[in-house]
Amino acid sequence: MNLPSPPPIAPRDALALRLFHSHDLDETRSTVSRVFKPHDLDVLGRRQKLDAFMDHLPLGKASINRLCYGADVSIEPDCLGDFLLVQMPMRGSAQIRCGDQQITSGPHTASVLTPSLPLHMRWQGQCDQLIIRLERAALEAACGAQLGHALPRPIEFQLGMNLRSPQGAAWQSLVQFLASSAFADEAAGHALIGQQVEQLLVATLLAQHPHNYTEALAQPVQAPPSHYVQRAEDYILAHYAQPITIEALAGHAAISARSLHKGFQQHKGMSPMSFLRLVRLQKVHERLLRARAHAEPVSITRVALEAGFTHLGHFTQAYRRQFGETPTQTAAPRSC
Repeated sequence: MNLPSPPPIAPRDALALRLFHSHDLDETRSTVSRVFKPHDLDVLGRRQKLDAFMDHLPLGKASINRLCYGADVSIEPDCLGDFLLVQMPMRGSAQIRCGDQQITSGPHTASVLTPSLPLHMRWQGQCDQLIIRLERAALEAACGAQLGHALPRPIEFQLGMNLRSPQGAAWQSLVQFLASSAFADEAAGHALIGQQVEQLLVATLLAQHPHNYTEALAQPVQAPPSHYVQRAEDYILAHYAQPITIEALAGHAAISARSLHKGFQQHKGMSPMSFLRLVRLQKVHERLLRARAHAEPVSITRVALEAGFTHLGHFTQAYRRQFGETPTQTAAPRSC
């Protein structure tokens, strides 16, 4: 069943972390190059003048950006090389050629720019895009961990992403949340949040958008012997407060991420990341019970952060589902 897709992201809802605003071509090219890479940028038409601006939100080694040139421009970066871009026009359109694929991108069609392929772009003057930058190394490491071996060739994505499809709508909803000013304010000062969001973006893109390893990732896997699961469980119990990815767990257990997921489902009845969340919840619960028993003042926010949680709203919801009460209720003194 096709779910209704979210509306295109409105410019007023996008990032408010302004990096620059300029009418100068050299300044614009130089500043954008520092975020992405050196490139050729030319205004198309003598009567047109730049009215360019860019917003920038770093998230670990990834970033979410908003970029508009205010004039018809050609952009020639050659290959992106070390990073991938997902470009999502909020208004206007762009002609994109990446390798042997070519599309017209607009509010319902994002472009996914493969790092290893030559890239040529023409942006229409009113084209105003959200751009997600992801490290190529992070994408290929995550894909390799899922498969259980290093990639024999570079990862290549389908250029066009239909944002009205269920998969495209899921990606757009995620970006819409991350690009909101409320989230940007929360994430800007917390490195741990940025790292976890970067991992989420990488995992979502690999799962939701076609690439040359999609079929391999769809192949069934066998559940591993229980001692592989025990290795990962021991690692979680020892490092639950740290940022932990499924790729790191798989590497520690010496199996593929898909096999590890299958093993946890068989032996634990849940995914590895669900088990990690459960351990973190139990650690918070135990700490709050100790504080209550000794009538100690306790900061629930600090306890949650020390256990590895980064989104306090999600933490509170998960805690209530697990224990039938809020963290505040657990910590509150009991009347005799």
